[in-house]
Amino acid sequence: MSTAFASEPIRSLAAADRGEMIEIRRILFGALRELCAELGLHEGEVVRCRAGTPSQLLLETQGGRVVALDRDWARFIQIVSQPDAASLLR
Repeated sequence: MSTAFASEPIRSLAAADRGEMIEIRRILFGALRELCAELGLHEGEVVRCRAGTPSQLLLETQGGRVVALDRDWARFIQIVSQPDAASLLR
């Protein structure tokens, strides 16, 4: 098992804050990976959390597309904050 990112705190996408730049580190289930691929979300990509409600998140992809994802699904996506990644989006 790789420990390349062991020093960085990994957390759930469901805990992302509005305006936060995040890198998607791991999508835990195959069915969820397929759903995310349809939305344009992939492991290793940086996205911005545009907004959030108790039930969903609005995420901006690197291509500028804004997609909605249920927080129930977001719980199974591991992320790390990317404070220096603002230049990657638009």
